Amino acid sequence: MYKCFLFVLLLLSTLQAGAQSCNYTLSGTVKDFHNGENLELVVVYITPLQKSVSTDAEGKFAIKDLCPGTYDLIVSHISCENKTIKVSLTEDKDIMIKLEHYVEELSNVNVEANLSDTSSETASIERVATETIEKYSGATLGDALATVEGVNILKTGNSITKPIIHGLFGSRVAIVNNGLRQQDQEWGVEHAPNIDLNNADDIHVVKGASALRYGGDAIGGTIVINPRRVLSKDTLMGKAILTAQSNGRGGTATASFNNFNESGWYQQGTITAKRLGDFESPDYVLSNTGSETYAANFTAGFKKFEYGIEANYSYYRAGIGILRSAHIGNSADLVRSINSGEPFVIRDFTYDIEAPKQEVDHHAIQLKAFKRFSDLGKLSLDYGLQFNNRLEFDIRRGERRDLPSLDMDLLTHNLAAYLAIDKYDDLTLEVGLDGMYQINTPDARTGVRRLIPDYNSFRIGSFTAAKWDFSKKWLFEAGVRYDYFDINAQKFYFTSRWEELGYDQQFPQFEVRQSTNQIYTEPEFDYNLLAFTVGSRYEMDDHQSLSFNLSTANRAPNPSELFSDGLHHALATIELGRLDLEKEASYKFNSNYQLNQNGFKLGISPHLNLIQNYIQLEPRGVEFTTRGSFPVEKYRQSDALVAGIDVTASYQFDKIRSNNSEQSITGVQPAALLSSSFSYIYGQDRDLDRPLIDMPPAQFQLGLTLYDAFLNDLDFEVGMNHVWEQKRIPDTDFMTDVIRDDGSIETVEVNVSQPPEAYTLLNAGVSYAFAKARLSLSVQNLLNTNYRNYLNQLRYYAEDVGRNVQLQFIYKI
Repeated sequence: MYKCFLFVLLLLSTLQAGAQSCNYTLSGTVKDFHNGENLELVVVYITPLQKSVSTDAEGKFAIKDLCPGTYDLIVSHISCENKTIKVSLTEDKDIMIKLEHYVEELSNVNVEANLSDTSSETASIERVATETIEKYSGATLGDALATVEGVNILKTGNSITKPIIHGLFGSRVAIVNNGLRQQDQEWGVEHAPNIDLNNADDIHVVKGASALRYGGDAIGGTIVINPRRVLSKDTLMGKAILTAQSNGRGGTATASFNNFNESGWYQQGTITAKRLGDFESPDYVLSNTGSETYAANFTAGFKKFEYGIEANYSYYRAGIGILRSAHIGNSADLVRSINSGEPFVIRDFTYDIEAPKQEVDHHAIQLKAFKRFSDLGKLSLDYGLQFNNRLEFDIRRGERRDLPSLDMDLLTHNLAAYLAIDKYDDLTLEVGLDGMYQINTPDARTGVRRLIPDYNSFRIGSFTAAKWDFSKKWLFEAGVRYDYFDINAQKFYFTSRWEELGYDQQFPQFEVRQSTNQIYTEPEFDYNLLAFTVGSRYEMDDHQSLSFNLSTANRAPNPSELFSDGLHHALATIELGRLDLEKEASYKFNSNYQLNQNGFKLGISPHLNLIQNYIQLEPRGVEFTTRGSFPVEKYRQSDALVAGIDVTASYQFDKIRSNNSEQSITGVQPAALLSSSFSYIYGQDRDLDRPLIDMPPAQFQLGLTLYDAFLNDLDFEVGMNHVWEQKRIPDTDFMTDVIRDDGSIETVEVNVSQPPEAYTLLNAGVSYAFAKARLSLSVQNLLNTNYRNYLNQLRYYAEDVGRNVQLQFIYKI
């Protein structure tokens, strides 16, 4: 009896103790991560109890009568990404939960989200969509960019292209690949960007010096290349593209994958291989113009909303033949080739790439991390290492026939910190600090005088920018950037040239020692560079907007402009730089009107750029060397004016899509798209009162696309591109002495100023989509038109390429 009494007493005490411990309360407040505002109607679901509560107007919630233990809270709210929190409860507890309130909006408006990377919403910005990138998978980055109005390409043959934005190119145009500014010896006109176009998901072209995050010296513009956006869900995506083309008798194969996990881990990769033989004009083979390219890109990272880290490695290798006719053995043949326009060397088609040629290897490693801080914003840290090796092969004989004439290694370190403050509803602030250290090392074993000397340089810069949504109709933005740039070179000059240029009087401090006929110098320059941008955008109504942007920027002379002294083998010209060049100063005004209503789109973008100390490379004659006769080009500086206008217009014809059985409307889809664009550039040398050299001629493009043209999922397109004759060319013709076969000497005029005639090219294509694939057949230069492109540096020696038939297959998973 006594034992039974004790057992009942113990049981009652245990139950009482258990009842007393299950009276804990878990309370909390849910706030917006950016601005700290309380969020109402947030659902807080607690497991394993499977009960939920909602927050009140002050963002507060409370869950009562909880026992000790560990619980999982699932917090959800409209326009927010769900958040899971683990809570250990041993007493009453009050917690703070912060949600990202704009996730859904950013996901749906992907284009606008990517545009934030350009640090400008009032500058003229154009997008190259994924579909266009895929279409040009077998071409170059420049070819894809040329589809944007106001963007042209400077060509050396057909495989080397450099983008031109509003008449400016080279180091005046910054290329940013996955957040890292490309560094690959972009100084020369025939140094193409070492970038695999197939790594890009979309590309944005900023026309002007408004993308301050990536530097203030891009007075022409900035090209921002974005990879596929990381998704926070379990997804495996990929695609393969096979492209075959008739002109060049080769093709391209590329494959990519994107593996995303809800846990936050992701992996991405792309590999590309391209092989082409000699290109052909309508009448003859363009001998030694083949190319081969191999590229790979791999990314791995971990990303949550509040923090993330990423590592990326990319490799790019290209071997490119240079038109054999551009390298001439004597002055008479050179003059005859330029004045006649006929290639001096025409051979049978081959895939062989012989000298003259160039080979390039580019490696890049990126390490990136970010952390979001509540009530503040997002802090990003980026480090980049780039190594670029460039070989240029001249036509050489004897033991050195297989040695490059130019061998340069360029090593670049980049480090950047960037903070975006977005805690305010109507105001976004951005601040950043970055630095670069670069070493250029030519190989002396080539046996040829170095075109670009050994040098090292460093740059440190900072910027700040602000965007203010003044009202629903008005947006204002402004930014300022300062950079300090220093470059230190080690270079030999012939004593005669050093004194002829007057450097012995201008720069005696650079002289170190002198030998019999050479002088060793150590030139060092430093520059203070300032950039500023201010702009506004006015939403006139739901269909129209008007924006204005004013930017100023400085650009220091690049190594080629300062130090070039010898034969540029890839371009087959003798190039001479100048040590007394000053920094360029640009003052650009750009406006942009946009209309989008009832299927009709119109864009009008006039621009004006005043440039002080504009640096340009101009023909100055012909020089005979032991390796042949070559044109001589020298750098010159003057004040310039560059102005123009870009106009685009398109109209989409829609058709009603209905259910045939019930004749009920189920949606609207496009039936056809008529699009057109026009661009015009005016360039003037204000000092000499004459046109600037290498300004793009006016051009007009017109295209028509028919969707479901003859059957479902079959699209047909036709396009026309008309390029006017560039009549605004400075007179740079010159007289030179040539030695005839009989030994006599004759003085003749070399017509390097003669502009190519206007031309019109027709293109057509058809594509069919089925399952997860698309098959396309297209023809460029449909009529096999003979033409010469004014912006092709080899136009003096041969016609441009003829008809090209391209077959492309795209498969996506």
